[in-house]
Amino acid sequence: MPRLTAAVAAVVVATSLVAGCGGGGGGKDYVSFRFANSPTALSLVRIADELGYWKNAGVRPEYVGPATTVPATQLLDQNKVDIATGMQSDNITAYSKGVRGFTLIASSMLDLPEEPHMAYFVKAGSNITLKNLKALEGHRVGVSGVNSCTDLVIKRLLKKNGVDLNKIQFVELKAELVAPALEKGEIELGVFHPPLVGVLLSQKDKFTEIATSFDDWGELGGQAPYKASNVWLKRHPEAAREFVGIIAKTANWANEHPKESAEIAGKTTGYPVEQTTNWHYAPNALLDKASLNLWWDLVEEVGEVTPAWRQVKIEEMATNAYNPYAKTADLLESQTDNKSIIQAEQNSGILDSPLVQK
Repeated sequence: MPRLTAAVAAVVVATSLVAGCGGGGGGKDYVSFRFANSPTALSLVRIADELGYWKNAGVRPEYVGPATTVPATQLLDQNKVDIATGMQSDNITAYSKGVRGFTLIASSMLDLPEEPHMAYFVKAGSNITLKNLKALEGHRVGVSGVNSCTDLVIKRLLKKNGVDLNKIQFVELKAELVAPALEKGEIELGVFHPPLVGVLLSQKDKFTEIATSFDDWGELGGQAPYKASNVWLKRHPEAAREFVGIIAKTANWANEHPKESAEIAGKTTGYPVEQTTNWHYAPNALLDKASLNLWWDLVEEVGEVTPAWRQVKIEEMATNAYNPYAKTADLLESQTDNKSIIQAEQNSGILDSPLVQK
């Protein structure tokens, strides 16, 4: 998920000085937010841009990137970017290490059978199937990050199906290198996110999908929530509220228009638009406990939990206070409480929460 190089971070800082320290400066009639952007990653921010939602808004993105090595949580904490998105496992890790200069303010993807968070592919003709995962023992699995969603979820799925994880070699590769490695036989299974899922599905002569993340965690999804720098939130609380509202509007549109949103996903990431797939998103961008808390269970089962990890509580980092479609700042218990699109705003301003920056 989105990360930035130290060199790019320096460019970000220089850019922010020109742009008025992350928004509202230089006589502009809107507040800008520096968004940690990865050109090949799906983003509701970029989909909203294609739909024209930022055009006349009082808050607008300023894209910085590309994302690579420095965690976005660190750059948020250092006030070098204003808003980013990334897996909840990264957020917990940051908090456990004392990096706490950010707050989760909007939800992201969930999981559906036809719009999975991740999909698992083997080379066409392989004898490895969902019913025969033990055939992977003695072989290699390609993942794009250790202790991330690509790593933890496939490990739990394998473990549930009787596979000895000690007999699997997990190879960490850049996301764009997993498919070539699979095609060349350098790995026997690869873990993929949209939009690449659709690209591989279109190449049935080369790749076969054997399972998805839905087979492990159902509709909970992995959640890569939107998080904002506490410095930016303190300076621009109303802009933050408008940001969350636009993310919610975009998520709802994408869910109602899966084909069109997938085409935009292809356009914004550079993949063939007729091949790409998009995620399914949490309606109304409302955050919930269940999809954020599942990471503790995942890491307990197949990852590495430190005492500091166990001390982190979701209520310390996430709030619906900036969401115009929330009745209270409290997190929902689960997304089962959030199935319908909310048409009208449910509040008139920032909701009361200990996490609101004052």
